[in-house]
Amino acid sequence: MDAPGVTALVLGTLTKVLLWPAYHSTDMEVHRNWFAVTYSLPLREWYVDATSEWTLDYPPFFAYLSWLLAQPAAWVDKQIVDLHALGYAAWPCKAYMRATVLVTELVLAAALYAHARCTPEHSANRVLLLSVLLHPGLLMVDHIHFQYNGVLFGVMLWSLWAARVDRMLLCAALFSSLLNLKHIYLYVAPAWTVYLFRAYLFPTLPTSGKAWAAAFARTAQLGAATIAPFVLSIAPFALDAVHGEGTASVMSAMYARLFPFHRGLIHAYWAPNVWALYTALDRVLLFATGKSGVVSASRGIVGDTAFGVLPDVRPPTCFLLALACMVLYAVRLWQRPTYRALVLCVALCGLTSFAVGWHVHEKAILLAVVPLSLVAAHGYAYLRIWELLSAVSIVSLFPLLFTPLETPVKLVYSAIWFAVVRHALHRRVLRPMPTNLGEIVHFFETQYMYGLALLALVTNVVWPLAVAAAPTLASPRIEFLPLMATSVYCALGVMWVWLRLSISYWQDPFMDKVKDA
Repeated sequence: MDAPGVTALVLGTLTKVLLWPAYHSTDMEVHRNWFAVTYSLPLREWYVDATSEWTLDYPPFFAYLSWLLAQPAAWVDKQIVDLHALGYAAWPCKAYMRATVLVTELVLAAALYAHARCTPEHSANRVLLLSVLLHPGLLMVDHIHFQYNGVLFGVMLWSLWAARVDRMLLCAALFSSLLNLKHIYLYVAPAWTVYLFRAYLFPTLPTSGKAWAAAFARTAQLGAATIAPFVLSIAPFALDAVHGEGTASVMSAMYARLFPFHRGLIHAYWAPNVWALYTALDRVLLFATGKSGVVSASRGIVGDTAFGVLPDVRPPTCFLLALACMVLYAVRLWQRPTYRALVLCVALCGLTSFAVGWHVHEKAILLAVVPLSLVAAHGYAYLRIWELLSAVSIVSLFPLLFTPLETPVKLVYSAIWFAVVRHALHRRVLRPMPTNLGEIVHFFETQYMYGLALLALVTNVVWPLAVAAAPTLASPRIEFLPLMATSVYCALGVMWVWLRLSISYWQDPFMDKVKDA
């Protein structure tokens, strides 16, 4: 890594440490409670215990990670792992929890370094890889709001690295492990499934008995690599359950925690996707028709979601929309099973699940941003798409940090990151001579990004100052306005990026080879 890269990495790490005293969401208490559950109870009770409302609802590998992190916690401060210390957030607890995020993020750093070794020194790819580790989205979500996305994205990028260097069984095992860490990655499973089938099982159609035998052998190997993490994940619970509630009841409790289908379509802060636009339209129609007394989707209540004018949306609708798009992307990946096609298919599956999924969290937009960073330097079109998506993702995540003290941090850090990364990339990836249509599109995209900056300033600076000066603006009728404006404006950007990336994906000849990409 060159000197500027080392400097950026050191400054970024120091920034994360300096933010330890900052605001944190209830997610810190969620994970503290998971530490306590896994430390204090036998396995068979992990997915049954309801001492706290923040029950364990991640897959077993993440539960094991919580258990591992809980061991030193008991030495630092015994109350961290006290099952009844609900809401405990003393400084030793807070510092330890923050430190675990930083330490587990080393998995991401190592994966990015492995990818960097596959690219030329001083290349745009290396700038992009470093930018992921310092991305404002990850900073806000993990190091302020509080989550462990760094380690999860690290495992995902390790799996993609294995595909990049043609180690297919390792790729499969790592992705299966990722699913056992957090099941949201099921959204991108179609990309891995199709790629491994096409690139590993059937690189060519078998035409002889010997070729078929080799294909069957590869199938057995791939099946073993895929199933092994699930066995390692579930077997300890099954064995422990024999001494308690019984295997069936423990597995049933785990399933109920992992797949709670009783939640509504959207959250109080609408993730910027198709349903944000749909809900905003419903609000407009409610106002236009003068209807009242309708429980609108925008209430943000967890549970069934009802619209006032437009038809209600149910989980099967979201599933079928996402599946239809993912099938189209999978067809292209089957035709061209290269590393770049895999990464783009992963990004598109992540973006599709975000755009039309059920009960989508705003943080899920990173599921498209991170993988796209791996190939954004493969052409100016991809770089432009990544630039737009990064800008949208950053602004759409600002509402996570709603306390005044964090406002300068998120605005200044994001502006510096975007300006520095954009300058470094545009020096390395040249824009080709545009067509007339391309020039028009580029102009409006640029204006849209200026609009994002204006939106961020208005909703995070101007509006709070206006509310302080005129408290009537904080009335229930309009207090949701800044969030709605952010959701709707960012949703327009997400839809445009989704369309542009889909077109570029289908037009890409994908002539790269896995080992050279």
